Amino acid sequence: DRSLSVLFTDSGFVVKSFADDDWRECRDHVKALLGIYDDGPTKPVAFNDNPDLDCSVLIEQEHRIDYAARIWAETTPLAGTLAERYLASRGIAYDGEALRYHLGKRMMVAMMTDAVTGEPCGVHRTFLDPDGKKRDRKMLGRAAGAVVRLADNADVTYGLGIAEGIETSLRAPFWPMWACLSAGTMKALPVLAGITSLSIFADQDKAGLEAANECGQRWHTAGVEVTMAAPLSGDFADIREAA
Repeated sequence: DRSLSVLFTDSGFVVKSFADDDWRECRDHVKALLGIYDDGPTKPVAFNDNPDLDCSVLIEQEHRIDYAARIWAETTPLAGTLAERYLASRGIAYDGEALRYHLGKRMMVAMMTDAVTGEPCGVHRTFLDPDGKKRDRKMLGRAAGAVVRLADNADVTYGLGIAEGIETSLRAPFWPMWACLSAGTMKALPVLAGITSLSIFADQDKAGLEAANECGQRWHTAGVEVTMAAPLSGDFADIREAA
């Protein structure tokens, strides 16, 4: 039996693998499926990875996606909001549809979509203080294989740019960009039909560079023109702010 059992409790959940897998890996796997991510490095599961999970895990994931959809429905456009002020404080302007503002919870909300199908699968939330400074970031929904489409599908046919963070992606104004939200998602990003060129803006850390290299190699092998850039330290959002 290679199934995985998940028991939900008031304080979280307990995992047990009947294949003697390491419990830490099982825990991280379930957290990725449920979209439980705090700010910091994340490791979503690979695309098309379908282990035998307890049905309660999948049900809980659907509940989180539904809750994320309700949050998105409560948002308003960025113009004139605290979220617009936050982006402006970082030298960023954005007038697309992928980012909105939630007044009641004082947060910038990004729509997460499946990288392959484009279906909504969650939200990324940037919590702000009353002065428009970032307090925290969290994802809600299914994080595995999710991206924030800062540019529409029609705009990326001849060239797509990807980076990990939303702000880093918005710092590349001459490229149609998607934010992968994690090194894991970038690393596993499948080759997408109809895109002839890929530009990767990597974070300057071990996980970021490994993800960019693996993603770039896969797309290059598939015949796509690939360009990769990395700053000397940090990410491109930090570099632009320091300039």
